[in-house]
Amino acid sequence: MKKILVFISFLTLLSSCEDVVEVSVPNSEPRLSIDAHFNLFTDENPLRLEGGVRLTLTANYFNNTVPLVKDATVFITDLYTANQYPLIYNPSTEYYTPKKPEILINYDTQYRLTVIYKEEVYQGVSKFISVAPISSVIQGTKTLFEGDETEVIVSFKDDVAATNYYLYDFGFNILRPIEDRFFQGQEFVFSNFYSSDEVRPGQSITIKAFGIEKQYFTYIELILQQTGNGGPFQPLPATTRGNIINTTAFDNYPLGYFLISEAYESDLLIQ
Repeated sequence: MKKILVFISFLTLLSSCEDVVEVSVPNSEPRLSIDAHFNLFTDENPLRLEGGVRLTLTANYFNNTVPLVKDATVFITDLYTANQYPLIYNPSTEYYTPKKPEILINYDTQYRLTVIYKEEVYQGVSKFISVAPISSVIQGTKTLFEGDETEVIVSFKDDVAATNYYLYDFGFNILRPIEDRFFQGQEFVFSNFYSSDEVRPGQSITIKAFGIEKQYFTYIELILQQTGNGGPFQPLPATTRGNIINTTAFDNYPLGYFLISEAYESDLLIQ
């Protein structure tokens, strides 16, 4: 009874307060965010590119929209041939993309991304990173805590010739970075569990696999820790820095990462 009386008194106190409390939220200078992910599905003909370069500006806390940058100059340079390839902004996808994505799948070179915006030059270097094809995607029978989860079992064969890092996308902002430290050159089998709110019988889901480098493996793990698995495509924490620098004003560094990945995907109809 005492708890109820205290609660009622507290509500009375709040209702009788007429002072307006103003919270001051500091405004920071907008910082450029460069989401430069090129996912190349090499098993498809014609070659399919997913992603590209998406440029945004960081916004204040209470802003409902993220400002897009549509007027930058963006191009990629093949550092082996010195050829430059302009990237064109596509308003329907909000990405800058090359006319021919085939330019990005040369294993023998590195690629430099250049973004010129408001007289400042941003650059990052990456290479085409291969990935092991998905061997199988099947529905399992195990559950977790609630007892109504859906298990999806994925397998792939790791390449014995190299140390590999993978990123698996299960949809619904579910991302899993994987390193082959404990299964070098072996078949790797693992499960992902979907809640009943995410998938239901009769629904089709798509699993995607991307090749990533060690630096990006560390980068994406940091993002997942800070955002609660929100994914690399949501607004990034202000302390998260990738592999792109501002060559004009180093302290005005951008957010985001430049990555070129081979990609595979597999669909599964949930029973």
